[in-house]
Amino acid sequence: MFRSDLRIFAPQADDPDRRYTIYDPASDLSYYLGASELAVAQLFDGMRSAADVSASLGVQGIALSEEKAATFERRLHQLGLLAVPGGRSARLRDPATGISYGPLKAVLSIPVMRFAPERLLDAIFEHAPRFCSRTFVYSGLAVIVAALVCVAVRFDAFASDVAGVYMHGWQWLLWHYPVIVASIAIHELGHALACRAYKVRITDFGIAVYLLLATGWARPLQRDWSALPQRARLVTIVMGPYASLLFVALGVGVWNWAPHESAAHMLGTVMAVSATAALVPTLLPIFNGDTYLAMTEYFGVPRLRQRAFNYVRCQLQQRGGGETPPPARCMLYWATALGTVAGWVMAWAWLAWGIERLVSAKQ
Repeated sequence: MFRSDLRIFAPQADDPDRRYTIYDPASDLSYYLGASELAVAQLFDGMRSAADVSASLGVQGIALSEEKAATFERRLHQLGLLAVPGGRSARLRDPATGISYGPLKAVLSIPVMRFAPERLLDAIFEHAPRFCSRTFVYSGLAVIVAALVCVAVRFDAFASDVAGVYMHGWQWLLWHYPVIVASIAIHELGHALACRAYKVRITDFGIAVYLLLATGWARPLQRDWSALPQRARLVTIVMGPYASLLFVALGVGVWNWAPHESAAHMLGTVMAVSATAALVPTLLPIFNGDTYLAMTEYFGVPRLRQRAFNYVRCQLQQRGGGETPPPARCMLYWATALGTVAGWVMAWAWLAWGIERLVSAKQ
């Protein structure tokens, strides 16, 4: 039968393409059906056969032969839009990165939350529209600058507290993951609210822990996103790090005003440090984060990293075929591929060094 977990988005009022978007949260893929095609697809409810669907439409004065109904049903099965009793989708992908996990997804990824956020975003815009106003954004920037000034003025005290929290005990772990999850939720909410301000619908919002690292996503409806001007797309990308910095600024405020030996003082320290650490990966272009997405938008090259590695692989194997880009694009591909590899090596080396230093400090 037509799957109940599929999310159906009607075309925008000003969209000349009147087809409906059918979003599959299991595969993170979208399909497009006309109004009549969607109506027919929804008739496959697990009880009706192709013959029953054809007969039901005939009663309504709509001519669809049993053969065409059966062909359409097979096509829906191929796309995974019809549920198969006892079946299971094989197209498992991480919504945050698009990387296939295959059968290891259930082992490697621990979902924290995942939901369709449209009602939440509508509620925020109805009851607290100031969160998306220019006044709020500029006020937030002032708060972020004030937090940076506070840390700079009291840097010795802040550095001493950071060393005391992270080097001389494990209590900070009690705060670490709640803080990380909260900061990622705020980060993705920044993206989602910016999308909502530009009338871009969000198909999926969630947070997961993958290999002990927290990750999050706010997935815009692709047809809405593609219709945005480049400047608007870049603004929505920037609003994620902006929201994270607001969270960090809140942590600095808690650290600054809470009594020195209190739990709130430690919480503020962890909010400032751990939330900043969680922000760093999305700012590094070697990962599939905000900076990488901004690069794909700026250069106008979707799936830049995949295309770069495919191009470099073909060049190294000295075989033709595939994309034949102009010289400037070739340089971009080489820089992307080599920079990604070098960045991955340095990132993992730095992580290993940090863990070794942390463990040795405890001994």
